[in-house]
Amino acid sequence: MNRIVTSVDASVPMARAGDKPPAISRAGTPPSRRRRKPTDAFAALWALLFVGPNFVLFAIFILLPVVAAFALSLFDWNMIADPRFIGLRNYADIAGDPRALNSIIKTVYLVVIGVIPTVLLSFGMAVLINTRFIGYSVIRTLYFLPIVISFVASAVLWRFIYDPRVGPINALLGMMGINGTNWLQSTAWAMPAISLVIVWLRLPLGIILYLAALQQINPQLIEAAEIDGAGPWQKLIHVIWPNVKPVTFLILIINLRGIIFDSFDVVQVMTGGGPLDSTDILIKYIYDLAFAQLRLGYASALSTVLFLVVAGLALIFTPPRTTRGVTA
Repeated sequence: MNRIVTSVDASVPMARAGDKPPAISRAGTPPSRRRRKPTDAFAALWALLFVGPNFVLFAIFILLPVVAAFALSLFDWNMIADPRFIGLRNYADIAGDPRALNSIIKTVYLVVIGVIPTVLLSFGMAVLINTRFIGYSVIRTLYFLPIVISFVASAVLWRFIYDPRVGPINALLGMMGINGTNWLQSTAWAMPAISLVIVWLRLPLGIILYLAALQQINPQLIEAAEIDGAGPWQKLIHVIWPNVKPVTFLILIINLRGIIFDSFDVVQVMTGGGPLDSTDILIKYIYDLAFAQLRLGYASALSTVLFLVVAGLALIFTPPRTTRGVTA
């Protein structure tokens, strides 16, 4: 009987009973030949490459001007003579400046009558547009128009609308037997008239953000509320509104910053701060100090105070982060 002899290479260890076969990757290659994943340092480098340009621009156009404004607020400089260091005297002068106090009051007034209506109207219009009622496509086109028009062009347009002689508002009121007023020359109506323009300009962004938030709400929540017998008002208050609260905080912060800083164009074109300083908001006063009176140090001090106030309000309106705990 012939013997069958098999040669075995001595360099290859014999497999013993109970040994597991070598691990093979899904692609059929052993672990030693598998491509290594990028390390944390390599991933951080890629993140830095993407974030770096934005951070550089942010540092140049935001951080450096803020630091420079604070440094300049410690000096008395009119861009002609050499700067003279005076410490915190510019900040102390704010309390004794009646026009600065008036500007702060007018700014707070504009924020109150501008931010709250913007948030409420943008939420209401977003809910209506999201229901897809008859003609909603026309409304979706019209509400987007203010965002593509510059603030200066919008101010010129609304100055014509408010014109007491040929403006359409007084013409419409005259058809109803009501005598219209000179809106932009009235100390009582000038600020509400400007706030209406600002609300009109800031509505589109709020509507867009609210629409995005409404479309992220789980439809099963609304269906469950309808099964429980909730009406439209109950669904709005107890289901829809709680789910868009984070977006509401975001819209509050955006509009707060926008109304305080971006209202200069509207005020400058429509009223110039008048009549009798009734629309003389703080950003307008800072502009006059810096470029009309050449008091750059005092203007920088007011700018620093305004920046700190806006930053503090942004921190207040920022919703707290909630962490989900794991129960055993």
